[in-house]
Amino acid sequence: MELTYKIFTDTTTDLTPEWMTENNVGWLEHGIVIDGKEIKDDFGKTVPHKEFYQRLRGGLMPTTTQVDIPTFTNAYEQALQQGLDVIYIGFSSKLSGTFNTSLMVAQELMEKYPGRRVISFDTAAAGIGQGMIVMEAARLQQQGMSLDELVDEALPRLKKTICHFFTVDDLNHLYRGGRLSRSSAFLGTLMGIKPVMYVSDEGKLEPLSKVRGRRQAIAELARLAKEHVTNPQDQIIYICHADCQEDADELARLVKEQMTPKGVDIRFLTPIIGNHSGPGTLAVFGFGNSRL
Repeated sequence: MELTYKIFTDTTTDLTPEWMTENNVGWLEHGIVIDGKEIKDDFGKTVPHKEFYQRLRGGLMPTTTQVDIPTFTNAYEQALQQGLDVIYIGFSSKLSGTFNTSLMVAQELMEKYPGRRVISFDTAAAGIGQGMIVMEAARLQQQGMSLDELVDEALPRLKKTICHFFTVDDLNHLYRGGRLSRSSAFLGTLMGIKPVMYVSDEGKLEPLSKVRGRRQAIAELARLAKEHVTNPQDQIIYICHADCQEDADELARLVKEQMTPKGVDIRFLTPIIGNHSGPGTLAVFGFGNSRL
């Protein structure tokens, strides 16, 4: 089937370059600055994910960069010059300025290429939560769904029903990111408090509960997944971790035991997100009736 539009997304989705190439999805690279040098997100080729998180534990304090205008423009123009429309299925605008950049580029290119459509869709999602929306969009495109149907019907439905639940191991990373006060981070660390959070309908990180200890946090993630994810037998449940494989395995065990899903897929959390949440971040994702 000949495609009439090209899907683009971010490298923050935890999708693999192999999957995106096979499914004709273009990717836009965020960046990370380590020791004053910017490294484009190349799926861990330059700095393997495990090495990155080990360096964070050792005191490394990198910063992240958004997808810039030239990256958007160069990628889009390749599609537009082939006579294709473009849709960017993007990282939450509440967590990154990248989406707003995409809107500026879209306006400029529609003026340059009259008759072509350049659309930005804010998933209000992050990580593989965003990636799951992209995977479903690509599947629907391959089944013949038009761009209008995707934008007006499918993507809004997927956006409302993707569930993300996560916990962090080190509260100081949330403090440095401005999401926790210094005193809360200090007292929480002293008392062994582990926050459990979710990504809201607006695409913001919001607190759900606080538990004592890591094992309780893992159990709470499994409970939330069981409570909010619907028809698990028909979908793959995704788990992402920031270099805490044993905890991810334990969460997968609980999910399989309590939900009997179609499958469980465990992946490393992209450093673009993990840099802000810290080593030991653990998250579970699935589709439900609503985000919460």
